[in-house]
Amino acid sequence: SLRYDDAMMKKILFLILVLFALLAPRSGRAADWETEWNKTVAAAKAEGQLVLSIPAGSVWKTELMRFQDTYPDIKVSATTFSGRDFWARFLKEREVGQFLWDVRIGGYDAQEYQIKQAGNMQPVRDLLLLPEVADNGKWHQGLDGSFLDREKKYIFAFIGVDQMTARYNTKVVPRQLTAQDLVDPKWSGKISMADPRGGSSLNGMGGLIRSYGDDFIRKLLVDQKPVITNVPRQQLEWLVSGRYPIAFGLPSATSLEYARNGGDISMVGNMAGALQTTMGVGGIAVPTKNPHPAATKLFVNWLLSRDVQAHLTERVHLNSRRNDVPVVAPEIALDYSRIDEYFRPQAEDAKQYLDEVKKVQAEIGGR
Repeated sequence: SLRYDDAMMKKILFLILVLFALLAPRSGRAADWETEWNKTVAAAKAEGQLVLSIPAGSVWKTELMRFQDTYPDIKVSATTFSGRDFWARFLKEREVGQFLWDVRIGGYDAQEYQIKQAGNMQPVRDLLLLPEVADNGKWHQGLDGSFLDREKKYIFAFIGVDQMTARYNTKVVPRQLTAQDLVDPKWSGKISMADPRGGSSLNGMGGLIRSYGDDFIRKLLVDQKPVITNVPRQQLEWLVSGRYPIAFGLPSATSLEYARNGGDISMVGNMAGALQTTMGVGGIAVPTKNPHPAATKLFVNWLLSRDVQAHLTERVHLNSRRNDVPVVAPEIALDYSRIDEYFRPQAEDAKQYLDEVKKVQAEIGGR
């Protein structure tokens, strides 16, 4: 009987020790993140600055500047850039030893991955500190699904919506516009296009060349005689007036801004076509050797938190990839039950298709 009791006591003690071993690291980790968070906040306040490159549009700027309202000890400088213009400037600055930027918020295409591969980006994943941000379960497809680079750590997409490759004026185009309509001779000379060398136009053509091949892109760029513009507001006004009733690569922020200022976009429809997803300008990249690393970490966690994502996405009318944030734009919501069927033109793995588009563009330009 004594031996039996001793054996039972040893088992009980063993189980208690196992429970302590399992629970202790968890409480330790909790204390660790809180300690690191407090240190980060203190260090960010000591730095006192944050330098952002942000997308166009007053709504985006207003929302991102709310970080300064939350942390008034940190002065935020936010400059609007297209992705193409920002990264060109960034590389020139690096050539002369200038390290001026903390965070880039915007869209991404092939050139950004070359910048990453050259060692000019630091892992955003290493900056995710708050449990509600670093938790896989808070994001559609987990954290891996939100990163666009092959390593799943450098370029983070916090927005996920259907790619609106082209829009059309429903008063001029009598039925639902499809991808095949883009090369219908009927619409030759009736299409406006954002600069096809980058951004939403290049990404949109990446999906089209993947689905329909090189000849489709040649017809679109040559036979259809698209009018190229670098002024999104002009492109939208052409669309609304019916002068150019099909708009290819029109940024979504432009329509939102126009509507908020009282403009009527009730006649604007979205092209139907292959499943294609985009983050638009809702992505994060962080350069190496950024001047304010603590403020950067604080900003990234603030931006990706549930409350900030809910407020931001409601204002810009785009859907967060957080699964605990309400869908605010159901008309462009992703069907996550079919997410593996979507083409992601901004992902690193899509580079081959964007390169094919650029090759066709070079051939056309060389004629």
